[in-house]
Amino acid sequence: MFKVFLTIMMLIFICACSSPQVVRKRIFWPIPPNEPRIEWIGLYSTKADLQSGESSLFNMVVGDDDNFSLNGPLSIASDGMGKVYVTDGETASAYSFDFNKKDVYTLGGNSWLGTIKHVTGVSVDSKGNAYVADSSYRKIYVADKDNNPLKVLDLSAHLKSIGMFAIDKRANRLIIPDLREHKIVVTDLEGKFLFSFGHKGDEKGEFNLPVSVAVEADGTIVVCDSFNARIQRFTPQGVFINLFGKRGDGAGEFAIIKGVAVDSEGHIYVTDGKENRVSVFSTTGENLLVFGGKYAQMSYEVVAAGGFFVPQGIYIDQNDRIYIVDQRNRRFQVFQYLNTDYLSKFPVKPAVPNAK
Repeated sequence: MFKVFLTIMMLIFICACSSPQVVRKRIFWPIPPNEPRIEWIGLYSTKADLQSGESSLFNMVVGDDDNFSLNGPLSIASDGMGKVYVTDGETASAYSFDFNKKDVYTLGGNSWLGTIKHVTGVSVDSKGNAYVADSSYRKIYVADKDNNPLKVLDLSAHLKSIGMFAIDKRANRLIIPDLREHKIVVTDLEGKFLFSFGHKGDEKGEFNLPVSVAVEADGTIVVCDSFNARIQRFTPQGVFINLFGKRGDGAGEFAIIKGVAVDSEGHIYVTDGKENRVSVFSTTGENLLVFGGKYAQMSYEVVAAGGFFVPQGIYIDQNDRIYIVDQRNRRFQVFQYLNTDYLSKFPVKPAVPNAK
């Protein structure tokens, strides 16, 4: 046994010494020579995806007993400090990808196994607690940053379903889309009902399947009004501000929109599940950028950075890191908005257009 272990270690050492370090090419949108705004960081589906260098090589040689892989990812969130939370509709579970510990674990541990019937949204509060929704039972399960179950919020008296909700960290509130009732419900972090707004329709302030929401820095509520093919914005009190978007397949138009998120500068990001792309807008609806494109992952040997097959949930953390569920490719992708702080640490040199 010792000889086998020694042989493995020698193989790792030889490969590490003989192979030059690979420097990943930086990929940006828009395509150079245009000024870059978004950088691709990576894609993740398994625990091995979190590992690099010797760790990945060791797994290749000795094998990895953990066969975990995302199957039907739906919604995503991050604490901005190394933990990314993903709900998976195929397994009716939520998972934490811990980039610091290079590990993946099931949220809630054994306590939540078999209790969640129809998992949907996930979000994170200002303390790093993770919130996971069960739309069938209209409950939200909460675990602390160490994965200890904290509480269960029963919201069944106030709504009929739960979509991809958001947490207003400024006001410590849950902003919850109710798809079946075509409205938005607002509660505190204990599940106490505060107010709701909207009903089914296509006029201002009305909804047709509001699948997801996001919150701007000042508390403005942004609603992904999916079947009306538009984005609507409301004050923190639920008063209509403006809307933009229309159905179509051109730039700035929507087919079937799924998720919405807002960066630190107020840009609004919208995922389109049918067009397999992400569109970025100003608060007034000006189309600033479109990135992505259809790519069906047929082999794990091919990356296709920025290629999507039904993008769903999207989340932007306090560092302007962008997390997007790439559902049918069974993974999530990570991007970075090139804000001033990021560019000071990772300056962008004059670049060559992205390789096709």
